[in-house]
Amino acid sequence: MITPTQMRAARAMLDVPQGHVAEHLGIAANTLSKIESGQSDISMSRNAEIQRFYEREGIAFTDNDGVKWEVEKVHQYVGKDGLVLLMDDTYSFASGQGGEIRLYNARPENWLNFVSVEWFKNHAKRMIDVKDNFSMRIFAEDGNEKLISSFYAVHRWFPEDLEVNHDQSIYIYGDKLGFVDFSGSDVKVTILKNADLAGGMKALFDVAWDNVGVIPPFGEKLQEVDFSFLD
Repeated sequence: MITPTQMRAARAMLDVPQGHVAEHLGIAANTLSKIESGQSDISMSRNAEIQRFYEREGIAFTDNDGVKWEVEKVHQYVGKDGLVLLMDDTYSFASGQGGEIRLYNARPENWLNFVSVEWFKNHAKRMIDVKDNFSMRIFAEDGNEKLISSFYAVHRWFPEDLEVNHDQSIYIYGDKLGFVDFSGSDVKVTILKNADLAGGMKALFDVAWDNVGVIPPFGEKLQEVDFSFLD
């Protein structure tokens, strides 16, 4: 278990207010304040949840109340929880430091096989709330008009004759890569923190976007908020 001292130090390293962390944890800011000050006892599961939040942000915890930046880290997950963690991590990036997000090979039915429509609506709404803090480009399957992130991202299609395995997707955000494999009976997720690899993948993505991406006939512009096609 991490200590209140480590929690305070980790938040200071990220340079974010208590309200930001509390929102991601689903608790009140004053509750987090009591936890950080040691005034409130918490369960092991809550402690682990706080630790996972900071680890997703690239912080490692060491002995003797230590904290440090993790230079390179790989997290692997199997199942819905891993997919939700990845989506939570991209939201954390979007609402925190912000910047550019890339998604290679979006196929809506893959996501909706593992997360409910209601969950995705809530995710989309929180991304919409912070859409001024990030920009997002998404490559999608040729002809796909059910672009479930179109409320906060722009899309282009793969060329019709390009052979793409639509059961594998890649997120690129900040110094992280998120690999998603839908090809098996359960979804597999790998999150890699490596600034050089993430930068290289982003450069390749943008070259493909500019040179082979097909602009849909309805254009790239964000749509009005309308979730009816998810139902």
